[in-house]
Amino acid sequence: MEWIKATDVELEEIYELAGDNRREAANIDAPDNRQKMIETYEHSLKHNAYFLCLKERDVLLGWIMIDKAFDYLTGDEVGWINDLYVKQEFRGKGYSILLIEEAFKRFKDNGYNDVRLNVYTHNEKAVKLYEQMGFRDVSKFMKVTL
Repeated sequence: MEWIKATDVELEEIYELAGDNRREAANIDAPDNRQKMIETYEHSLKHNAYFLCLKERDVLLGWIMIDKAFDYLTGDEVGWINDLYVKQEFRGKGYSILLIEEAFKRFKDNGYNDVRLNVYTHNEKAVKLYEQMGFRDVSKFMKVTL
């Protein structure tokens, strides 16, 4: 297995799966899922975020998007995981854990000691994975539909 920053080759595949990714992560079934996710990716990429890809023999297994954010209460810069995705056929093999562990190494190497992410509560598998990796609730993002 190898770790690489996404090139145009990987980005093409990541963008191809963007609609499925958004549908799973956010539980949104909309015809513009792919375009909305790509817009989100491109915004982050413009601000120095990058996809860290896990590949085996030129096959993309999955990726994690490495970014930064600011704690709005303290103003501290923190590591931020924008996206984590393992392709369907490679799930259940521990690749998500490998991706998160490698991201932690990269964050630490860049001076971060605090890494955060957002996860939708319906995505119980992801919540369980993140808790297994040491993430804990720090706030609740709530909404009401009027």
